[in-house]
Amino acid sequence: MSRFQVKKVAVLGAGVMGAQIAAHLVNVKVPVVLFDLPAKEGPKNGIVTKAVEGLKKLKPSPLGVADDAALIQQANYEEHMHLLKECDLVIEAIAERMDWKLDLYTKIAPHVAKHAILASNTSGLSITKLSEVLPEGIKPRFCGIHFFNPPRYMTLVELINTPTTQPEVLDQLEAFVTSGLGKGVVRAH
Repeated sequence: MSRFQVKKVAVLGAGVMGAQIAAHLVNVKVPVVLFDLPAKEGPKNGIVTKAVEGLKKLKPSPLGVADDAALIQQANYEEHMHLLKECDLVIEAIAERMDWKLDLYTKIAPHVAKHAILASNTSGLSITKLSEVLPEGIKPRFCGIHFFNPPRYMTLVELINTPTTQPEVLDQLEAFVTSGLGKGVVRAH
């Protein structure tokens, strides 16, 4: 089996968790694209820009070096869906609403790379239920990846499978999370 390499990650949702997950990724020099809805007024990436600027003000700092915030590529779902094809891992971290997550999965599914792992950072919704809206080609590469808050400082990350998640997907993701991100992993069901 070839080693799964994460060269770029997409984080969907520039809220508290999404922005801080993106920050931790750039802390360990993993290129990241942070997505959110297009702003209703002003620049379309306004929501993401505000979130990235906010990272510099948080205490304790989610960034090892404040200037590394500039390494987070900003994107919105209206103009930049094509960037998902460049990502090896897509982490969804939007609000804990099943209907919103299912709608987002339907929209992004055609743009997710054929080799990429898709994971949800949900802490309270059924990973299996979330997977049901996905095309058959993505279901084996879908799982939960729950970072604890704040992601930079909390060691633990939960990985959660569905009945259709391929075991090697969790193995590959665990290798990346432990060796690439410096986290400890616990597998939940």
